[in-house]
Amino acid sequence: MKLVSFEVIKFRNVLDSGIVPVDDAVTCLVGKNESGKTNLMHALRVLNPAPIDWKFDEQQYPRWLQKLDKRTGDIDKALPVTATFELIDDELTAFEAIFGTGALPSHQWTLSIDYKNARHYRLDIDEGIICRALCQRHGLRLAEVTLDSLRIALAGLEGETEQGDAGVQTSTDRALRVREAQDECNTLFPETAAQAVYKYLVERMPRMFYFDAYSKLLGRTEIAPLIHALRRGTESTLSESQRTALALLKLGYASDTLINSEYEKQSGEMEAVAAELTQNVQKFWHQNPYLRLNIDLESEEYLQGTSTLIRKYLQLRVEDTRHFYTYNLDVRSSGFRWFVSFLAAFKEFSDEPVVLLLDEPALSLHARAQKDFLEFIESAIGEHHQVIYTTHSPFMVDPSHLERVRVVEDLGPEEGTVVRVQLMSRDPDALSPLQGALGYDIAQNIFSGPDNLVVEGLSDYTYLVVMSEALRSLGRSSLSERWRILPAGGAGTLPAAVALMGQELDVTVVVDGGSKPPAKLQNLVDEGLLEATRIVVLGNVTRRIGADIEDVFGVDDYLKLFNGAMSANLSSSDLGSGTDRVVAKISRVFGEFNRNDPANWLLANRATITSAFGATTLGRFEALVDAVNATIKQ
Repeated sequence: MKLVSFEVIKFRNVLDSGIVPVDDAVTCLVGKNESGKTNLMHALRVLNPAPIDWKFDEQQYPRWLQKLDKRTGDIDKALPVTATFELIDDELTAFEAIFGTGALPSHQWTLSIDYKNARHYRLDIDEGIICRALCQRHGLRLAEVTLDSLRIALAGLEGETEQGDAGVQTSTDRALRVREAQDECNTLFPETAAQAVYKYLVERMPRMFYFDAYSKLLGRTEIAPLIHALRRGTESTLSESQRTALALLKLGYASDTLINSEYEKQSGEMEAVAAELTQNVQKFWHQNPYLRLNIDLESEEYLQGTSTLIRKYLQLRVEDTRHFYTYNLDVRSSGFRWFVSFLAAFKEFSDEPVVLLLDEPALSLHARAQKDFLEFIESAIGEHHQVIYTTHSPFMVDPSHLERVRVVEDLGPEEGTVVRVQLMSRDPDALSPLQGALGYDIAQNIFSGPDNLVVEGLSDYTYLVVMSEALRSLGRSSLSERWRILPAGGAGTLPAAVALMGQELDVTVVVDGGSKPPAKLQNLVDEGLLEATRIVVLGNVTRRIGADIEDVFGVDDYLKLFNGAMSANLSSSDLGSGTDRVVAKISRVFGEFNRNDPANWLLANRATITSAFGATTLGRFEALVDAVNATIKQ
């Protein structure tokens, strides 16, 4: 079962996050410190927490609303978290074998939790299909569409008899099947059909596994308190670090044998655990391949009155096989400790359905190590479990999957924390990790070959890439795979970027304007740093005196992007006539706006919006693509 979306309402600084779609594999929540990312994760884990129970508390209600909403009763109606889940194929097959094909028409259901930690569910079922499925299993043909009417119909048939060979009245075969159907109906549906379906679904709901920096292992942890909490079911009283240590112990013994004297058996178990963790670490930790984790159980005598007692500790040491020495885990880097701790904690749940909630993972890792961790999330976890993680690091954003990014922003007491699917924000700092991720990706790839296409900004980059993909899907001309596209950061920095690259590499430039290139680019041509034939001016593509990348779109098509991004309702008639650039026309009517917002909206909605573009848009972008591809040197 997968998590489809969630919404957090009136929880800490979140008044209404809005509905947040969740990717099938990995979802990244990006935002500044204190923007509310952690609060979203804390609300989510209450849905079905692992490994211990977490509950809502009224003290988590927004403080500035608490007194007023308590008087009005709104606090009792509040649902701090709501989530929609969907059955996947094999689960749907098992579900429909019991309740009937089509019993859950949308394959989805919704769960909410209130501040009293009561669960509320919403699901759309077809009770008639459920009734028919039950009857068909018992060879009965009844047309009842509710369980109540089915029970009445079955009761009317259960006494059906026929005269036997000896003249004695006996139950008919149908009456026997009716009684079997009644037994199953009473067992499967002790209350309503909806409650039975909900009970079935909630028992199969994935658990929410939350992990943050406070969960890191210590190099030395006393064992007795862990076992005491495990016996009494009071694991919630342990610290985050202690719970991770207990998870590590569960990989070995985690029973009374941990506090007896069977050292060899205990040691062998923990050596096996250490070996498995080391293999996983070495597979994804590329910073130092010579590290090996050692786990031992240490005994320490102490006096209590006149008695000598023994404490046992979980001792974690790291061996450096290159330098031939070992040292306590505490003196290793914070990043390495985090990685080992996460692997130990998650192992217990890795074989069951979980949604992994990682709060600022790998924050203390080097940039390359953060990239390794992204690879770990993608290949080792994302293929089997959904992952939602928060970050404000550009190295923890995958630039090839920006559609997975959700922007988290705190808009203050009046609006609280909101989550945007579109890559846009009122605060430009909230988007800085995304911009940094794109910049790092460009820096890693830009000098890897000669075929470099320089455009003015991020919106130009987005429009070219998305429209090229759309054209390719239609079997029309698209950008050559040889191109590496570089957003220069604006018209002012474009000549400098070209000059830097032009000395060593072949460069093609797409630039705003009329029929001739700007003077600064022409100067580069005159100095031999850029070939005149490798300047593509948008005015020549659109047949306009001056043109921006937005003018390659037909006016109505660009307005679709603008209206979607800005929640506006402009039409081409609102812009008036004239040959001005479309951005200038919109600014006169609407006011100034961030030109990246419509591009980001297109990026997030490209699966549906590109199919609605008209012939003008497709034709102009194809002409632009052809002009760019024609500059590649053979």
